[in-house]
Amino acid sequence: MSVHKIDGGPGGENNHFPKKFVTLYASVACNRSDWVMLTADTTNGLGASVAPANVTDNNEGAIFGIATQTVGIGEEVVVQIAGKYENANVANSAAAFGDRLIASSTAGRAVEATTLAAASASFDYTVCGIALEAASGNLADVM
Repeated sequence: MSVHKIDGGPGGENNHFPKKFVTLYASVACNRSDWVMLTADTTNGLGASVAPANVTDNNEGAIFGIATQTVGIGEEVVVQIAGKYENANVANSAAAFGDRLIASSTAGRAVEATTLAAASASFDYTVCGIALEAASGNLADVM
């Protein structure tokens, strides 16, 4: 696993929200801008594989970043784990700056946290990001 960090501005000043990346393996095909979670796949070592996040796998707590490219099964995928990401896969219900985002039932897509039904309250939902704008076409800038 490799870790990459992009920091600083054009004049060398400190960027307070640096982008950080890890390179892992896709245990399931991932699309660019999909929210991803760790999987139990041990092919490349435990904790080295990801899949598009969704609430139906009951692994909501393992969601941790966004795929930066489209890849097939077993291919390396660069995952952004910190900093602003432009045009992440977000349901249109993420309507405003500051909305907390969690995994949805659509693989790879995050949804605004308050859209949960009371019946779903027993699931372990982890906030995976914050919307920086209203979603349009199921895409939004996030952090």
